Amino acid sequence: MDKIEIIDYHNGFERNVTGTYDLDGNNVYEWELETYDGMTSINFKVAVGHGEIGNVNLEDEDECLQIGIEDGIEIYDEILTYVNDNG
Repeated sequence: MDKIEIIDYHNGFERNVTGTYDLDGNNVYEWELETYDGMTSINFKVAVGHGEIGNVNLEDEDECLQIGIEDGIEIYDEILTYVNDNG
């Protein structure tokens, strides 16, 4: 598995991309990138209990720390660059 992979890509007025990110060889997260009106957000999908899925916003330092990520902005930039180059 590559560090970053794109699973699905929809481009138009709104851009929606999903993929996976291998954080450290043991933790692989599914991510979702959404661009609307020039603003882009990237979230990791994480289990929050009882089969529910929540989102961790890579731009939110507190949310990232809850799953052990110290620099979410670095990962955000890495995914955005990858999508821009390969999408």
